[in-house]
Amino acid sequence: MRKLLTTAVMMMALSIMSTETFAEGSKPFSATAVQAANGQEQVGKLFVSDQGVRYEYVERGREMIKIVLHKEQVMRILFPQEKQFIEIKAPAGTPAPGMENEKPCPPVDGLVCEKVADAKFGNLAVEQWSQTHAPSKTSSKLWWEPVRKMVVRQEYSTGQIMQLTRLEDVDFEGRSVEHWDVSFATPDGKVSKMSRYIDMDIGIIVKVDDPARGMKRELRNVKVATDDQGWFSVPQGYQRIKAPKAPGATMGR
Repeated sequence: MRKLLTTAVMMMALSIMSTETFAEGSKPFSATAVQAANGQEQVGKLFVSDQGVRYEYVERGREMIKIVLHKEQVMRILFPQEKQFIEIKAPAGTPAPGMENEKPCPPVDGLVCEKVADAKFGNLAVEQWSQTHAPSKTSSKLWWEPVRKMVVRQEYSTGQIMQLTRLEDVDFEGRSVEHWDVSFATPDGKVSKMSRYIDMDIGIIVKVDDPARGMKRELRNVKVATDDQGWFSVPQGYQRIKAPKAPGATMGR
């Protein structure tokens, strides 16, 4: 069962799109990732399988490719014009398609996550969980849908509530997808909404419409593949170079 990702690898690569993958037996696929905000679009090419994620894009006129192999915990950054690449450890918290996500709580220091009971949420069979974050002295109750591996309702100790409601399935670029309404309510009665569209065949959110922030994120031109076709290999002729030091790093003596 694929992990439900709150931030996709492509978000890490270029802050293009936030997405979530979750469906069991999900198939390798490629797609064009598009984020539209403030009248501008950012576009990149995405390749996803249980092995990893590849993201191709252009940054300041320079072609870039980022590859994350989650089992190896490796990130490769390729520079096609120079035929060079660097290889580093994948940053902590990097999303990992194909990995199990049996708990609805993220791996955060000081966060305790416990299952309370099985329950029903509308027509859905769900699990109730509680989470407590000692450092911030906050807590919440969660309703966890184990098939899609996503939280369908969360009540925070601060009085905020997040809830998902499934609407009728719709067609998105020739594919049938689930349409979910996502509501966020604050203690003062204000409610904001966004929409989420899930393609269960490939196990990923293919569209997010967030009118409150004037933003849309989509995976267009989805193409399902039978295998990853070498998406995550470094092409022949590329030279590995040293990764630049992180800002503020000191030189060893």
